[in-house]
This record gives sequence, C-alpha cells and structure tokens, in this order.
Amino acid sequence: MDRRERVLSFIGLVAFLAVAFMVWLPGSLRTALGDMEWPFYDWHLGAVARTKPLTLAESPIVLITMDDETPVNLWAEGLYDDPVYPLPRFLHVDLLRQLDQAGAKAIGFDILFTEKHEVDTVFAEALKSHQSTLAATRSELHANGTKEFLPLSPALLPVLTPASIELQYSSGRSVRHLDCLDQEMPQLGVALAAAGTGQLALPPQLTGGHFRWGMLDLPLVAGLGDSAALIRYSGPKGMFPQIRYEDILLSAEPPHELKGKLVLVGRYSQFADLQMTPLGEMPEVEILANIAYMTAMNRGLRTTVSWSLWGGLAMTVTFLWLVWRFALAPALLAPLVLGAAWIFGAHLAFVRTGVWWESATPLTMLFLAVLLVMPYEILRTHRAFTTQVSVAAARSAVSGRGMQLGTREVYVTAVFCDIRGFTSFCETHSADEVETMLQAYFEAGDRAAKRFGSELDKFMGDAILLYFFELPKLEPGAVRAIRWAWEMQRAADSIGIKIGVGIASGVAREGFIGTAGRMQRTVIGDVVNLASRLQEATKTLQTPILLSEGSFSQLGEHLGAEPLGEITVRGKQMPVPVFRPEPAPGD
Repeated sequence: MDRRERVLSFIGLVAFLAVAFMVWLPGSLRTALGDMEWPFYDWHLGAVARTKPLTLAESPIVLITMDDETPVNLWAEGLYDDPVYPLPRFLHVDLLRQLDQAGAKAIGFDILFTEKHEVDTVFAEALKSHQSTLAATRSELHANGTKEFLPLSPALLPVLTPASIELQYSSGRSVRHLDCLDQEMPQLGVALAAAGTGQLALPPQLTGGHFRWGMLDLPLVAGLGDSAALIRYSGPKGMFPQIRYEDILLSAEPPHELKGKLVLVGRYSQFADLQMTPLGEMPEVEILANIAYMTAMNRGLRTTVSWSLWGGLAMTVTFLWLVWRFALAPALLAPLVLGAAWIFGAHLAFVRTGVWWESATPLTMLFLAVLLVMPYEILRTHRAFTTQVSVAAARSAVSGRGMQLGTREVYVTAVFCDIRGFTSFCETHSADEVETMLQAYFEAGDRAAKRFGSELDKFMGDAILLYFFELPKLEPGAVRAIRWAWEMQRAADSIGIKIGVGIASGVAREGFIGTAGRMQRTVIGDVVNLASRLQEATKTLQTPILLSEGSFSQLGEHLGAEPLGEITVRGKQMPVPVFRPEPAPGD
C-alpha cells in the first residue's frame, strides 16, 4: 500500500468512526448534544428578533390581556364582587359578545373551562354565533401512566373547541419548541391560526417532515419528537398589540379595530404564568401568540439535520487531510477556522433564509476527529522524533523535566567505529552502492546496540558513535561494548568491508549541550576523545578493536584481552596503555 492509499484509508477510517458515533449515539448523549445546540438557536433567534413591537395594522394577532389590576378595576366598576382571579365566567360571555360584534376572525381563550358553571348555557348560546372559538385544556396523568386531556364543561363541548396549552421545555427550562399534535389534541396557538383560515374542521396531517393543517405548514424537527416544531419568536415580551380586558367590557362600542384579527384572551401578569424563552421571560399567552403568528404567516423554521451531519463529515475530512499535509501542530488551527466558519455561516443562513443549520453536531464530529487523531499523531511525531535523536534524548525531551541545558557526571564506555578505506570504496562504487552499503552497516550497528542495551548516538559520515552506561542486571559497559564490536566485525565481513573500533571507559559528562534554541543530548569528556583516538590507532596496530586501560579493568572474568603496551595518541602528552580484546565463545 503506497502513501496515498494509506492517507485515504486513514482519513476514511477516522471519518467513519466520527459518523458512526454520531449516528449510533446513545440516548443520553444525544440529549446532551441537543442541549448543546440550544445556545446557538438562542443566538440566531436573538439576531433576527424585532426590536419594535408590531402595530395593530401589522399584526394579525391581538392580545386581550388580564393583568394584575384587572380584577380590582372590574370590582371597582361593580361588575363583580370579589376582586381576585379567576374571573367569573359571565364576564367572558360579555367579552365574547363584544368580540363577535367587532368581527374578530377567531378567538382563543387561554383559560380553562373544564368545570361546570351555571352560566354555561348562556355561554354556549353566545358561542353558537362564533364557531371559531377555542378554549385551553391541560392533561392529567393517571395512575397507570396514561395521559388524558381534561374535557370541557359538557354544555360547552359542542360549541367550543378544546386545544392544548402545554409547553415543552428544553435545556434551562426554556420554551423553544412545541408539540403541534399531542395525542390528537392540537396546540392552541396552531389551532387559532387554523381557525383563522376557516380550516379548523379539517384533520391535521403529519407528512414528509411537515405538520400541515389545510394551507398551514410547519416544518418538523427530527430528534425533538414526531410532531415537534421550533418556535420562531417574533421578539421579546410586549411584541404583540394588546387591549386590556376591562377596557373592552367597559366600552360602549365593540372594538372594531379587531375586525379580521386572531384574538387571544389570557392573563398577562408580571408575577404569574411567566415562562423562560430565548428572548427572556414571557407570559404564557404571549408565547401562544408567537406560535399563532408563526403558524398563520407560515414562518416556521426549517432544519437541516442530515445536511449538518454531512457538513460535519466534510469538515472532518478537511481536517484529516490537513493533518496529513501539514502535521498536527499547524493543522490544529484548522478546527478553529473550520468551526468558526461553520458557526457564522449557520448564523447567516438563519438570518437570511430562516434555515437552522445545526452547529453542535458538526462541531462535535470535528472535535471527535481531533480526539481520534491526536493519539495517532503523537505516536507518529514521537516516532519521527526518535528517528532523529536517541530514544533517551526523546524520552527526556517529552518528560516533565523536558530538555534543559546542562550535564551530569556519569561513568560511561564510549565506542567509535569507522569503515576502513571508505574513500577508496566511494571512488570505485556508484552512489547507490555506497548508500546500500552504509544502510546495511548502520542497521547492523543499530540492531547490535539494542541487543546489548544501548543505541546509536551519532552518524558522522561513515563513523558511528555510541555509549554504554552502567545498567543494573547487565554486564559491565565495557564488556557489552566489546560484544557489540565483535558482532559488528562479523556484520562488516558479510557486507564486504573492514572496520576499526576504539573503546574507552571512564568518567564523563552526559546531558544537553548547545543553545536554548538548539541543543542535543550527548556525552563529553576525555573518555570520548580517547575512544576516537583508539579507533584511529587500530589502523597502525593492524587490529580491529582497541581497548583503553579503563575498559580493560572492567573485564574481570567476563572476557580476556591482550596487552599491546603503550602508544602515543594524537592530543595526549603521555602514552596510554592499550589492549586487544579476545573473542568470547560464541562471538
């Protein structure tokens, strides 16, 4: 498999894992992911919300409000004798007659008429002249777990249409969506819009991801329920025109400005029936007005769940390609750029078209891709790092201590290995042959070093430098260095070259040297220089391996060595004794 195929396979695998996780997301995580989406929805909605209230001419919805002073005002006018809520039902009869005379197109009472009352017969007679009237109802939960909506008063049931005023809460107990059709009970705001079009008697339908009721059409949101739709709030509290309940009752003339309007009657208290929305606290009746306005104007918000998933996949693949192209460090900027571009693109789409492109899903997919890639990329970077420096240097660099200038005193055996006649070899062989020979030579040295508890420290042309530290449970460093040298001699014979090895043991300084901007881990001291000089002396003494006196002192009973006397080496004022090691059985 070539590099291109590996890249494509890697990108495909990570992308598949990210998509698979999103598709088969556990229920609890899916809910949490949905909760992460709501702040984006709130932000989008706040950007398109009106800042000025709708005028009576602009709005098809008008609120008849009963505020905190309404009972007192009606009591002061002598209309009833107890200035508290709920208002007596005969007042609603008078209100209905006034609205009917004004020519209101449809009326919705955000008031429960589920209990019997002595004026229900009179109320029913008034309702006969205005068939497009709705009343609120709520559900109650039975002991067996079933839910049933409270029926209207028997006398009102034939002439008054019940509708649900239950609100769905999302993250933060905020009302952001509605159930258009809950157990065959329409939502009051939606039903009021249907009554305004004269299609209240038609059966609503759930089809093709839409809730349709005659000419009304609300896009549904997958994941929120079979008939859930987003609420598109027109603006904050006080957005719809209002007329006080008592002003209509006390007026000598019907409110003719309500002709052709959808009217919602409900309590508008500063202290009760308040619900949290993306645009702040709002009375329940005003939330219903927003639902009715959105439905009547066919301004439902469309969503793109599947397309958001594809968008997340596209960003994931782009990020993975950038990782392969530029490595992780530069590519880590990509999720920030891609994520920001998606968020502001989704916001622009919401503002301009009313389409809600989900952001939590694609951003989570992108985040998952980063999480999936980082361990692999860290291993890839570490592998690349260790091919450039020794394993010990790499471990020190990524440790808590990190790379710090400075050395420590250690006892070490330094080894220099050099190819004999390398210049002549290069002169008589092609560059490819020289490269092949060096590759075999270096690989043999690396395998042998790992076998005896060390690693190659540096390549210097055709020379190798490595160190053997004193390690517990292993033979002395000098012994292991000699075993390495004999194994390299056998490897050199098989390759067809000759080598010379110098070995010296003693105290040295080990650590990082260089500058703060560029440093390397190495060993420095006289013992390193001596090993280099002994390697040079193997040419004149016609022996493949030479030991220093320090290395010879470590051999003990492990290996034997022949003294060769003292020699003068370059850079040394005094002669140094040297030894030629004897191969051990098996070496």
